[in-house]
Amino acid sequence: MADRVLLFGGTFDPVHLGHLVTARAVAEAHGFERVELVPAASPPHKAAARAAGEQRLEMLRRAVEGDDLFDLCTLELFRQGPSYTYDTLVDLRNQYGPAAELHWVIGADMLASLDTWHRATKVLDLARIVVAARPPWDQRMDAVYARLADRLDPRHVECIRRLAVSTPLLDISSTDIRARVAAGRSIRYLVPEPVRDYIEQGGLYR
Repeated sequence: MADRVLLFGGTFDPVHLGHLVTARAVAEAHGFERVELVPAASPPHKAAARAAGEQRLEMLRRAVEGDDLFDLCTLELFRQGPSYTYDTLVDLRNQYGPAAELHWVIGADMLASLDTWHRATKVLDLARIVVAARPPWDQRMDAVYARLADRLDPRHVECIRRLAVSTPLLDISSTDIRARVAAGRSIRYLVPEPVRDYIEQGGLYR
């Protein structure tokens, strides 16, 4: 049987409970036994991460230690230049072989700009996009799909529509967590405890 690989990329600056809950919800919805978390070194659509790549990787390690659902993929952290999803998928296709089913999780907020991604058409040839749609995003998707169908292969867009998963609404963001740390406020219950300890002990985001 061909490998079925679920990939969840992000800056993870820092990783928080919203990331992990979303990843698990998508995995359970589509029957994946493993999720590969893919921390980006230099995401092209975001500002540079505040924490170094090694620090973000260590926080991920601590966040998922002992949880058999998660693996870590470091391809982007140790590659020079922008962390384009296309380049990562090419590397993963070479690693897993042509028969593997690669699935890439994105947030619904990222779906609207999918057609602007680097080599977007090739990305859709290499992997199936799985949208994690939190309320109220899951109620606003039809217009996004219609626009993308005019700009990308409608067959790919229909596949994205079928694979989308409604995920729990957790109003947690890495930006807010960094702001709370800088202001001396607690981030307990927003990140896994080992991650909170690491941030406090290392003086990150102050």
